[in-house]
Amino acid sequence: MEAWMLAAVVLAIVLVIAGGIAWWLARGCRLTIVGATGAVVGGVLSLIALVVLLDPEAGLRAAAIITTGSGVWLLAWALAGGIRGQRLLRAEERADAAARVAPSVLPVTATAER
Repeated sequence: MEAWMLAAVVLAIVLVIAGGIAWWLARGCRLTIVGATGAVVGGVLSLIALVVLLDPEAGLRAAAIITTGSGVWLLAWALAGGIRGQRLLRAEERADAAARVAPSVLPVTATAER
C-alpha cells in the first residue's frame, strides 16, 4: 500500500510540474493556459485527497480519478492550443505570401507612345 501511495504522490507532483511547464510554454495562448491551470489545480487536489481522506483506499481512488481527469484535461487543451497555433501560423504565412506576390500580379498597362 505504501508503494501505491508513493506512486500517487509522485504522479500528482508530476502533473503539477507538467501544468507549470505547459503554462510557461503557452506564450499567451489562452487555450493552453486553461489546460495548464486545470492540471495544476488537479495535481494539488490529488495531493489534498491523499492527505485529507482518512481511508487510504478512498484517497487513492480519488487521487487516481482526479489525476487522470486532470491529465486528460491538460492534453485536450494543449492539443487545442497547438491546433489553433498551427492554423494562425499558416494563415500568417499565406498572408505574407500574398503580400509578396501581389505587386507582381498587377496588370501591365500600355504606355502611350509619343
